[in-house]
Order: sequence, then structure tokens, then C-alpha cells
Amino acid sequence: MKVTINVKLINSKFNQAYADKDNEGEETEDNMKYLWEDEFEVKGDVSNFKVINNTTYLLNGLYPNDEEFSFEIPDMMVLECLLENGSLTRIGFSKKAVSKTEKTETENGMTFNVYLKSIREIVNPMTGVYILKEDYPEELLELYSDEEE
Repeated sequence: MKVTINVKLINSKFNQAYADKDNEGEETEDNMKYLWEDEFEVKGDVSNFKVINNTTYLLNGLYPNDEEFSFEIPDMMVLECLLENGSLTRIGFSKKAVSKTEKTETENGMTFNVYLKSIREIVNPMTGVYILKEDYPEELLELYSDEEE
């Protein structure tokens, strides 16, 4: 099945009463529901999809000098997608950052929506990884900050 992941960062300053009163309940440029939105498809046919709460996520990658790194990030919600070819795709979210989730069946698969709280900063170093800045490895944070400037 085809799996689409939709991630939205909720604007904590969104005022529904203002939207109801002045704009028929809809958001406006100065009163937006979401600060940003990511949407991506899991590559390949997913044979099994599950949500694992309160687990550890292994963040692997390469430093700029091509040395490998691996960090365990605790207190995560991980979406596990087992593909028909036997490989596993894992998508990680800091559990404390998740406001709510919704699963919607579609004609040829499903869409999984994740709504994130905007009260604490989230680091998104790559597609499919959303970690609270306070939980992100400090030595990687320095590299991430340099890339953003």
C-alpha cells in the first residue's frame, strides 16, 4: 500500500474565535493554523504500518568528514513501515512534541497526519526526523545550526 505522511506544526498563537468572527472560521495571513507543513510518501509498497510510542530512535548519519555517527534518542514516537521487499523505514518524532495523530484510509493506501506543538523548538535534520532541540545531540546541533545560517 502507498503511505503518505503529513506533518504540521501547530501555531500556538492561532485564534479560532478571531477566525470565526472575522473570516468565517478560516485562517488568515496573520492568523495561521499551522506554521509549516511537510508531506512525503514512504518510498515503496508498505505491507505493514505501525506506531511505536515511548521508544528509542537511532539517529545515524555522517559527519562532514564522512565519519559515521549514531545516537540513541529516547522518548520517541516511531512510525515503522515494513516494505514488501523486506526493508524497514522508520520515521521519528519526539513524543513530547506530538499533539495528536490521525490515520486516514485512502483509495490506494493511507495518510498518517502528525500534528506537532510549537511551544518548543524542533530540529528537522532530514525528511522523516523531528526531534525536540533539547533532546538533539549537542555535537550535531552545532553542525545543524551552521547549515541553517
